[in-house]
Amino acid sequence: MSASHRLSDKFMQDLLSDILNPLLQEIRADDTLLMGLRGSYISIYYRGGQLLKIEAGNDGYKVVFDQRYDPSDVLAGRLARHGCEDVLKRRLRSIDDAVTLVEILSELKRLMDRHKKVQTGLEREFQQVAARVNSRSKSSNSSHYFITDIEHKYGEARYDMLGVRWRRNIEHRDRKCLVPVLFEMKYGLDSLDGGSGMVEHLRTTLRHLKDEHFRSALTSNLEAQFNQLSKLDLLRYERGSSTEEFSPVDNHFQIVFVLAEYVPHSEKLSGILKRCDDLMAESARDFESAGLQVDLRFASASLCGYAMHERTMLTTDQVRTLLDAWSA
Repeated sequence: MSASHRLSDKFMQDLLSDILNPLLQEIRADDTLLMGLRGSYISIYYRGGQLLKIEAGNDGYKVVFDQRYDPSDVLAGRLARHGCEDVLKRRLRSIDDAVTLVEILSELKRLMDRHKKVQTGLEREFQQVAARVNSRSKSSNSSHYFITDIEHKYGEARYDMLGVRWRRNIEHRDRKCLVPVLFEMKYGLDSLDGGSGMVEHLRTTLRHLKDEHFRSALTSNLEAQFNQLSKLDLLRYERGSSTEEFSPVDNHFQIVFVLAEYVPHSEKLSGILKRCDDLMAESARDFESAGLQVDLRFASASLCGYAMHERTMLTTDQVRTLLDAWSA
């Protein structure tokens, strides 16, 4: 199955060495920015929100900025002072056009910094920080997980983060070293239960993973995103001078909950863990008959931080042990 999120060769070339290269260079240099690959377009995220959408067309690239971040309609005047009032209205057709766009990114960031949606959207901001630490920071070179996308969408499926668990050299002898991982970020106690809480999310994810079409699309998109982000130098890991591409392992998936700002004395998680165990048990026979291994894990810190390691990915029993220690 083809990957719906893979950028075309032309799009990649324009990022690497042509029209869009100034934008790529800015994203590489600015660790507050994150690029999402969307097939016909790219999303550039800032503080968890979409700063820009750059969409391929027959006549250059269309630039989209969400005008809802400018409720007071001040952006036009600020761009006019830069001498480029129409920069968001015209298509990118040259490197100079992209340079002009890069020069006014600070104005767009300024609007987002002051918008209530960004100031209160801490879950998405934590999401982007986790993605950066496990993909582009110094820590990513020693962690076992890479985040290849945030706000990932495919059909009806919506996932906070998509990534891989990198199988170490001792675990593989070929290019199949990517275990697909579906991440769900929950910020604070109120997000853990209810209609969009952990149990319902797990129920939906297990249903998706039982669908062979979904699994095929997931692995295709993940493989494309990982390898294209590598070529764009937006993933940091030890690969030496190798230019080979990597692919997902067969029939192995992980579901990972990332619980930010959980309150140690709360008892809310205990009942949720039991229901998660029940859902995994109900699906075990279906996965076994399909030859699938599906792991449920909970991300925890290595003392303190966002880097994700295999040894700090906890099972439900290990989370219970941690909760017992906190309440002792």
